[in-house]
Amino acid sequence: MSKPAKTPSKTAPRKYTSKLPSVILKTSAVRRIAGRYPFGHSGDIEDAAPGLAPGEVVDVRDEGGRLVGRGYFNEQGATPLRMLNWDGGEIDQKFYRQRVRAALERRRGRITGTNAMRVLHAEADGLPGVVADQFGDVLSVQFRNAGVERHRDLILKALREETGATSAFERSDTGERRKEGLELVSGVLWGNVPERVEFFEDDLNLHFAPMDAQKTGFFLDQRDNRRLMRSLVQPGEAFLDVYSYTGGFSLHAAKAGAQSTAIDKDKVALSVLEQEAAANGVRVSLRWGDALEQLSALEKDRRQFGAIVLDPPTLAKRKDDIPRAKRIFTDGAESALRMLTPGGHLLISTCAHYIRVDDLLDAARVAAGAAEAGAEVIAVTYQPADHPHLLSVPESLYLKSILLRKE
Repeated sequence: MSKPAKTPSKTAPRKYTSKLPSVILKTSAVRRIAGRYPFGHSGDIEDAAPGLAPGEVVDVRDEGGRLVGRGYFNEQGATPLRMLNWDGGEIDQKFYRQRVRAALERRRGRITGTNAMRVLHAEADGLPGVVADQFGDVLSVQFRNAGVERHRDLILKALREETGATSAFERSDTGERRKEGLELVSGVLWGNVPERVEFFEDDLNLHFAPMDAQKTGFFLDQRDNRRLMRSLVQPGEAFLDVYSYTGGFSLHAAKAGAQSTAIDKDKVALSVLEQEAAANGVRVSLRWGDALEQLSALEKDRRQFGAIVLDPPTLAKRKDDIPRAKRIFTDGAESALRMLTPGGHLLISTCAHYIRVDDLLDAARVAAGAAEAGAEVIAVTYQPADHPHLLSVPESLYLKSILLRKE
């Protein structure tokens, strides 16, 4: 958005009664944003005070001058306005501490069997642009927009004081920062960050290298699904983990006595999986390469599996990507269903907000027809409690999975 600020009308002057500069919403956007939707897009902005710095905190008002709330504003950002509150309260150290404290309280008693969890889930915890995961005493943090970058010291102080983490590292190296005009940043924030961050999930001891792992270090959001699949496998049963990354599903299945096989194109991730399997006293067979090609090879070898997980990386970052993503899910599910033994289970999962449960079901339905296999939908699952989904923020629902049983 590059529209210059409008000259106030002489007949209807705008009154800026706050010390903060103001951004004026179009009438069509007020109801949605006042209803606690945290994002204001370029087409939602009627006017903005001149000379605003990227990420500056502003008062957000309607065209009559009434206060809607406060937020970060970055005229050049992909999403110019990101709401922080709807009461006009100060955005200061106290504000950030209260948000971190509320996030921790929301999770209290809901995350069990592990010493790792997501502490802040961006706008779903009232802090758009901040993601923080804690692994024991180590904190992993991402700052994704210009607003939180401007307030990084306040946010880090709040996180340090409220979580008690003795060390922390930053992985603000996502593409979202480039859209905000920010450089990619990673490194130690405080304390002695170990070269190998260790944590546990149930009876598994896991680890990752802070600067080599993807995103914030580990995919905590699949915790519930890993436990679900583990509960379904039988000792001696063949288990296939497609797009395994470091093999959380494979390790859980192996611990339950299954013969696990993992497929991924990331050699570093497979190396970590190999180390973790040995450390946990289990064995996982590794296959490096393109997932669909490896599935085809396994199918040609007439391999059979009692349970399969199909969990690709984000395939749809825009709505236009959905048709291609569905084709990939269909192709993968068709091979999986051909190799699945009768009564076996297939979990199909997506971490893309734009892909709906119905899209997964459609892809699976086409795949089942092509594979000449019947299947029952056993369950539909979503992200765990430390990755909250707010009703007012549809984008906060991103992880969706369907569990099928082959007839």
